[in-house]
Amino acid sequence: MGLGVLEDKHLPHVPGTALLTDIVGLDHHHRHGGLDTSALRHGKGKDSDIVLVPQPSKSPNDPLNWPLWKKDLMLFFICIDTAVVGAWGPMISPGFVEMASQFGVSYNKLNGDLGYGILVIGISCFFTNSMAVVWGRRPVFLLGNILLFISSIGGYFSHSFGSLLGFRLLGCIGMSPFEVLVTTTIADLYFVHQRGVRLAAWGLCLSIGVGGGSIISGYIIEDLSWNWTYGICAIMFGVWIVVLFLFCPETAYRRDDLLNTDLGTDLDRADQIAEKAGHASPRAENVEIAEPDDTWSEEKHSYWHELKIFHGRVSDDPFWKVLTRPLMMLIFPQVLFSFFAYGLTTSWLVVVGSVLAQLFTAPPYNFSVSGVGLVSIASLIGAIIGAFISGPVADWVVKMMARKNGGIYEAEFRLVLIVISFVLGGMSFFGFGWSLEEQDPWIVPVFFYGLQYFSVGFMTIAVYGYLTDCHRDKAPEAFAAINLRNIYSFGMNYFISDWISSQGPKEVFCIVGGLHVFICLCAIPMYIFGKRCRSWTSRVKIFEKVMRA
Repeated sequence: MGLGVLEDKHLPHVPGTALLTDIVGLDHHHRHGGLDTSALRHGKGKDSDIVLVPQPSKSPNDPLNWPLWKKDLMLFFICIDTAVVGAWGPMISPGFVEMASQFGVSYNKLNGDLGYGILVIGISCFFTNSMAVVWGRRPVFLLGNILLFISSIGGYFSHSFGSLLGFRLLGCIGMSPFEVLVTTTIADLYFVHQRGVRLAAWGLCLSIGVGGGSIISGYIIEDLSWNWTYGICAIMFGVWIVVLFLFCPETAYRRDDLLNTDLGTDLDRADQIAEKAGHASPRAENVEIAEPDDTWSEEKHSYWHELKIFHGRVSDDPFWKVLTRPLMMLIFPQVLFSFFAYGLTTSWLVVVGSVLAQLFTAPPYNFSVSGVGLVSIASLIGAIIGAFISGPVADWVVKMMARKNGGIYEAEFRLVLIVISFVLGGMSFFGFGWSLEEQDPWIVPVFFYGLQYFSVGFMTIAVYGYLTDCHRDKAPEAFAAINLRNIYSFGMNYFISDWISSQGPKEVFCIVGGLHVFICLCAIPMYIFGKRCRSWTSRVKIFEKVMRA
């Protein structure tokens, strides 16, 4: 038993388990047990005992071999784009009361009909995910930005509810790549021990967009009009189409299966590489600095080659099979758990954001449109603090637990962070509803609203890291599967306003808090039996057919 994770008795190696740390001897050779692991690529400095998972190839065109500055710069541009995408969704919510009056519809109908965009995101994720798996990440990111650019221009010139809704649904198709492909891109670029901080950075930018966008848009709507929120976004997306084209090359890459030490069900691939290299092999140096190497297996592609939008198929799987695979992956225990843990919990953040105007423009608060937007400062602060804590903690926990487990990393180590979301997340939902019901001073519900974003950030990193490590080779499909939660968000968004009006915020958010606590408790059996579930889904015929579908 590895730190509470039950061992599997059926497979020589379980996908999601990998050698992550070894011991550096006095002779400067790396060893794990009686095996010399010096031939494996390792980290640098304080991470010199960290075995790089997966192992990079000998090609300078392998994204794992790119200089760290290039990886981080690319992720920076994608994260900024994600922040704008995050703002694009809820940015008009502070003006819902005003817009309902302008279009002559009820608040609930406006909120509900615009909520169809959430449904569109959930459905279109399947198509954009499949396109990215078959033809690469780069063309899909560019397509998403182009659709958002067109949609934003249409939204700026919309003067009827029908035209606004149509352009908004088009933009929601453009949003879908950012629901599934950013985390996949992180898995393409970074090693296991580096992903926590980057996932936190992505989550931070998404939360800044969602929260900060509403703050700014409140003033834009009040001083100009809601149309101008789309006008400003059109400018941003227009610029970012050029930025992505110039600085974000393709990250999908095919490497030798033996190098994927976290995958496969045969003998441990790290051991195979070490044994194949033999004791006479020179020690592999850290690849994170990507210095020129005369042992590269091929020539480095030029910058002009990287500018190509399409680099051919990156997968031989038929498009229709990739399209249906996410639905079939929902029968995997680890994917189903992730759907409920991440999907349902984060869906409530979307739902809460959509009813802020309803809750805070009414007595006793009587906030203005810009005042409702300022409520999102709490979510922004919570997300920022949460990201700066959760990212480094996630990577530290993984390395610490692997060292305590004899150097072996288990994917379930990612789930430990859910403890924080269990305690603080439950408090945030209960406290939010209770304080609104009791009509406490505005600072109280606003504080609990910020605490929701802080706590759910830990859940996001835990689940995305867990799912990436369980199914890195099928990460886009797995993320598309859990983003079916958008369908749930759509359903809740459609009746949450009436539910709050009839039952009151205390009852509504106490139910939400109870569901959140129950979902967090489900992480305990997932942690204990997770490795056996990974083994089960790797050897039972029906699961094998899904993975090969």
